[in-house]
Amino acid sequence: MITQACVERDRELHDPPRVHAWGTSPARADALGIFIGGPPDTPDGIGTCSDGWTGKAFPAGTREPVTAFMVSNPIGALTGAALTAGEAFLRLIGLSRPSRAFELSAWSGACGPLGSLPDDPLLPAIPPIDALLIGCGNVMNGWAAAPRALRITGHAHAVDRQSLGEENLGPYSLARRDMIGQPKTLLLARHLEPLITVARHDEELSLFMPRITRWHLPLAPLVINGLDEVEPRHMVQRLWPQVLVDMAAGGTTSQVIIHQPGQGGQCLLRAYEAPDSETGYIHRTEAATGLRRERFLSEFTTPVTAEDVAQAPPEHRARLQAAADSGQLICGYINQASLTETSSGENFAAAAPFVGALAGAQAAAVTVALLAGHHAPGGLRWQYNFLSHRARTVETRCPCTCECQAKS
Repeated sequence: MITQACVERDRELHDPPRVHAWGTSPARADALGIFIGGPPDTPDGIGTCSDGWTGKAFPAGTREPVTAFMVSNPIGALTGAALTAGEAFLRLIGLSRPSRAFELSAWSGACGPLGSLPDDPLLPAIPPIDALLIGCGNVMNGWAAAPRALRITGHAHAVDRQSLGEENLGPYSLARRDMIGQPKTLLLARHLEPLITVARHDEELSLFMPRITRWHLPLAPLVINGLDEVEPRHMVQRLWPQVLVDMAAGGTTSQVIIHQPGQGGQCLLRAYEAPDSETGYIHRTEAATGLRRERFLSEFTTPVTAEDVAQAPPEHRARLQAAADSGQLICGYINQASLTETSSGENFAAAAPFVGALAGAQAAAVTVALLAGHHAPGGLRWQYNFLSHRARTVETRCPCTCECQAKS
C-alpha cells in the first residue's frame, strides 16, 4: 500500500518519474532507499514496517530484530508510513539524523526503541460510526485513510468552506491533480463512500452552526476536528459534543486532543489561544465579500439587496449586483466566495503531509477505541515530534472558572 501510493503520486507529479521500485536491488548512490519489511543489507536507506497498531522505522542494514506484519492493522501501517516519510524528508533537506531504530504505537501513543513497547490489544470489532467531520484538509485526509482501510461503515456530516487548490496538492495525502477546484468535502466523501455515507456541507462553519443550534440538526455523538485556526475550534467546543477529537499538525509536531464534558479534562477553549495574526470570520468575510458585518452576522438567510451593493467597496459591487439580480441569499453568496478563495494568504503555511498523516492515524486509533467502547480520558493531549523522536501523552485540566466546568 505504501509503495503503490508513493509510485502513483510520483507518476502524477513528475515527468520523467523520480521514484522507482527496485525490489531487492540497491538504489543509485545519490538516491534514498526506502525498504518495506525486514531490514535489508543495503546501507544508507530507511526500512519500515508495521505490526498491529505499531509503526516502525529503522536504518537500512540494522541488525536489531524487527517483527513485521505479524498482526494486520492498517493504522499501524499508516503510522509506519508517516514515520518513514518524515525521516526521509528530514534527511533529504540535509538534517543529520540519529541512526537508531524506533517504533510508535498508535494505540498507546508511546514511542521507544524497537521491541520496547508492550503488546497492544487486537483490533476490535468496530460498530458503525456517526460523526461530524469539521475541516477536510491535511489532518482529516490522514484520518480518512484509516476508516476506508478498516472498512468502517456508518454516516458522517462533513463541513469545509474551501475548494481544493494547487497549494493543497502536496500536503493533502488524498488529493490528485484532477480534483483541483472541487470542494474539499467532495474529496473526503469520495474516499469514505460508499461504506460511510457523507452529507456534505460546503459552507463556512459560522453558517453551518445554526443548523445545530437553531434548526435542530442532531449533533453527532463524535465530533472530529481537522481545523487550522483557533476561532473555529472554540466554536466547535461550545457545541459540547459527547466526544470531541481535535487533530493538529504544525512544524514537525503532530497532536491529538480529546475532550469529553463532565470528566474535568482541558477543553479547547483553554488548550488554544488565538494569535494576533489570526484574521477571524468577521474580518475575512468583510474582505472577501464587501458585505457589512451586521448583514452576515444576523441576516444571512436574507437575499443580497441593492443597499448591500451601494454600501460595498467598489471592487465588490459588480459581483454583489449579480447576486442581487439573481436573488441569491447572503449565506450562499458568502459560501460561493469562500469556495473560490485560496489557502495561500500571507499567514498560511501548509503542514507537511507526514505530520498531518501521523496526527490522522493517531486520531483514527482513538476513533476506533471510542467506537469499540474503550475508555479514553477527556482532557488527554498526545504529541509527537519528528525531530526528536519523542512522544508524550498527558492529561490536562481546566480551572474551575472555565466555561466547560458548567457542563460537568
